[in-house]
Amino acid sequence: MKASASSSTDTADGIHKQADQTPAEEMSGRPMLLNVGGFVMAFPRDVLLCEGLRDTCLAVLLNRFDSWMITDDNRIHFVDADPFYFIWLAEKLRCLSCNRIDVSEIIEGCPALAFYHDRFFAKTAVTIEPQHGDHDSEAFRGFMAVMGPFISSSVAGRTGGSEVLSVRVADGGVVATTEATLADYSILHDRFIKYGPVADVSADTFHKVVDYVRRIRLAPDAVTPLPTSSWPDELLYACDMYGLMERVYLSTIGKSHSHIKCLFKSSSDGGEFGSLGERVAGVSGLLFVIEDEKQHTIACHIDGPLIPPADPTSTLTIGCPVTLYSINGPFEEGGIAKISVPHNKQCVEVAGAEGTVKSDQGGAGKVCIAAGRLWLGYGEDGRPAGDLRRCHQWVERDELPDDKTYVGKMIEEGVATLAASDYYFTAQRLEVYQVWSTLPADPILPADDLQALIDTTRHIGMTAQLLYKGERDGWAYETMLAKVGGAADLLLVAKDTGSHTFATHCSGQLKQPADPTGVAWRRCPVTFYSISGAFEEPDIAKITMPNEQQRMGVAGTEGAVKNHKGLPWAKVSIAGGRLWLGIGGDAPAGDLRRCQQWVERDELPDDKTYVGSINEQGRSTLAASHCFTCVDLEIYTLQVPDGWQWLAAVADIVLSQSP
Repeated sequence: MKASASSSTDTADGIHKQADQTPAEEMSGRPMLLNVGGFVMAFPRDVLLCEGLRDTCLAVLLNRFDSWMITDDNRIHFVDADPFYFIWLAEKLRCLSCNRIDVSEIIEGCPALAFYHDRFFAKTAVTIEPQHGDHDSEAFRGFMAVMGPFISSSVAGRTGGSEVLSVRVADGGVVATTEATLADYSILHDRFIKYGPVADVSADTFHKVVDYVRRIRLAPDAVTPLPTSSWPDELLYACDMYGLMERVYLSTIGKSHSHIKCLFKSSSDGGEFGSLGERVAGVSGLLFVIEDEKQHTIACHIDGPLIPPADPTSTLTIGCPVTLYSINGPFEEGGIAKISVPHNKQCVEVAGAEGTVKSDQGGAGKVCIAAGRLWLGYGEDGRPAGDLRRCHQWVERDELPDDKTYVGKMIEEGVATLAASDYYFTAQRLEVYQVWSTLPADPILPADDLQALIDTTRHIGMTAQLLYKGERDGWAYETMLAKVGGAADLLLVAKDTGSHTFATHCSGQLKQPADPTGVAWRRCPVTFYSISGAFEEPDIAKITMPNEQQRMGVAGTEGAVKNHKGLPWAKVSIAGGRLWLGIGGDAPAGDLRRCQQWVERDELPDDKTYVGSINEQGRSTLAASHCFTCVDLEIYTLQVPDGWQWLAAVADIVLSQSP
């Protein structure tokens, strides 16, 4: 059933006049017939005129701008929202009119329905009684920003749609929405206009699916969580059937202002490693979706690119945050399960066109994710398979989510798999998506916290100029060197995938050697600061380095700083290896994100309680683990504001003489 909005032929000016000529007093006492998401009810809009409610967006919408709203084919005003919210609200308003509850009980709302309550009960300075010229006011524009999605598109600039689409479900009820809500979902749109009653999924599931896309339209830049359901597998089945899985993946990853694009499908692109490499080249933020022979589906999000090694016969390690998901399969409760990868395993190893990533168990593959928790192109005889769809997947038993009951196969003692097979499997479907956010990266530290850190470096009165930010500028070593240039007095602030943030103050420069294959070493004062995570106390902890370790090693663009075993290991070494940037295995990583940080136990401050990790050598770390992947890395140069040079110089002298 399809109905056009009765107001679609009115002009915006005409609607303005019609709405403004309906004083609230004339409507008082009249129940309003509303169609909310397919459920028709008598709604007590007059109660919204009472003190404490009349300045809400819903009160103004229903009592002043009702003629702007879409109507269904029975000319009943339509609200594209969850009907259960309006059923709850109508009952609350009737209780209020009988003095059985207080206004505050409505204003506080219902947590389960907060998405709609926060919108409809947002305060507005637009009054129910029309004011001359208020259509041009800032308050009116603010009101329309909130209520525009519930107003007919025939009103200039509004986005509520122009027609109501409805379909019956198996239990005899009706689900309705607007064509604007279904505009980006052609399969679900066709389900409303081309076919009979919905019988392939339950009424509850279909209602949740429609409300899911409705919420996405109302808050396009937010993270729209997948609805909770007593039948999560049926909900995922319906989302897949109606072509909504890309939106489900975005909800699963949970980044605001996110977008998704399919780059590779084995069904059309095959399973060759070269084909995948061509389609994902230069792209960061990759989501792999893999379905095995038993329809167990695994997803893996790597917040970084697949960087091939320069030497086609070798391999390259890339540091990037990794998260695994079970979309369906090995959990009793069904639905999506998130598996957090350990902090020191957040990396990807990629083979060259002629190279091989080798496993400790004698196997080999073309792509190794999260230290082997997911392999693509896996072979069992020391050589990679000729097809990426030959996979291997496992996780440690203690990495499984606590709120799910694992009923899958155990590969060995303490090792589980998200696939149906107990070891290797051939993917029936392998897809790779790009996921990206248009939201600018937040600073690691708020401005006040950053200034407190700067002041702790004993540089009183100094400020910081941001030179490089990994999330903004990318993680290429060459980019970092170009951004930092010849600046000195550097402050590096790092945040890992846990809750740990630390900083390093180096008085020298990150100046590369003249020989691009060489390493430039220079002495300079180095101090570490723990900002959060490593100590029980919340304030900044200062860690002073021994005099003999106050130096830095900076590799050329083709070089590497060697570790204590003489192996080429990283691009930058600070304080005798207490901080490494861009560490790999037998060669530096392909980017800067893969790091290592440690300090000796006796270098920790005596007045702080250390609660961090200690390795087998008895060394502590300011990060969540000794080897880790940066979520973000910022490099600042400290500067003295104009006119403060003399004061800073005096302060440094005084501080240097203090005990």
